Amino acid sequence: MVEVKMEMLLILVHGITNTAGLFWRVRQDLVNKGYADNEIYATTYGDGGKTNVLFVTMDCHYVKTIRMMIQAVADYTHSKVNVIGYSMGSPISRKAILGGACVDTGENIGPPLTHLVDTFLGVAGANFGSMLCVLPFGSCNMNNGMSCYSRFLADINGPTRYEGSKIFTIYSRNDEKVGYQACGRLASAINGQDAGIEQNGRNHDQVIFETVELQHNLITFGHA
Repeated sequence: MVEVKMEMLLILVHGITNTAGLFWRVRQDLVNKGYADNEIYATTYGDGGKTNVLFVTMDCHYVKTIRMMIQAVADYTHSKVNVIGYSMGSPISRKAILGGACVDTGENIGPPLTHLVDTFLGVAGANFGSMLCVLPFGSCNMNNGMSCYSRFLADINGPTRYEGSKIFTIYSRNDEKVGYQACGRLASAINGQDAGIEQNGRNHDQVIFETVELQHNLITFGHA
C-alpha cells in the first residue's frame, strides 16, 4: 500500500489539444509547495494537438480515459483523490465522475465516482460552453461539443454536487477562449459549487498557469 496524505493526492486533467506533459510547470510549482512525486498524477487523452482545435470534441473515449485514471489512482493509493480539470478538461472530468451514458456512443460507463473524489476544482473550465462557439459544428457541435446547447453539457449540468465533497472554480472576465459568459451563463461555473473565484486581468492560459498557489490552497485548505 502506498502511503499518501489524502488532502495532497491530486489528478491533473489537461484541456483541448494539450498533453499531460505540458503541465510540468504546474507540477513543479506544486512540488515546490510540498507535494511528492507519488501525490501528483496525470495522463494524456486525445492526440495532443494533431487534430485541429476546431474539430476536437468531448469524446466518450476521452471521458473513459480520465475515469479509468481516477479509479486507478484511488485503487492504487487506497484513498480519495482530488481532481483539477483545466479548460475542456473540466467538463471531461465531470462526465468521468458522473458516469452514465455517453451522448456520442450511448455507452453506459458506470455509476458516479463521487465517493472517490474529495475536492474537484475547475480552472478556466468550459462547464457551460465557450463564447467562441457561434456556429454549431466541429468542436462546437450540438452533441458532444462545447456549444452551450450541446447534449454533453446538458447532461453534466443537470445533476448537482456529484463532482466531489467540495467543488470550486477559478475563472476570469478576460478569458479569451472559454470566455466569461456563454449563453447568458457564467461559462466556468459549476452548479452547486462551494465557491467560484474570479482572477480578472488574466487571459485563459494565465488563469491556468499563474494561479497555482490559489489552486493549491483550494485543494489543500478548502479556501483561497
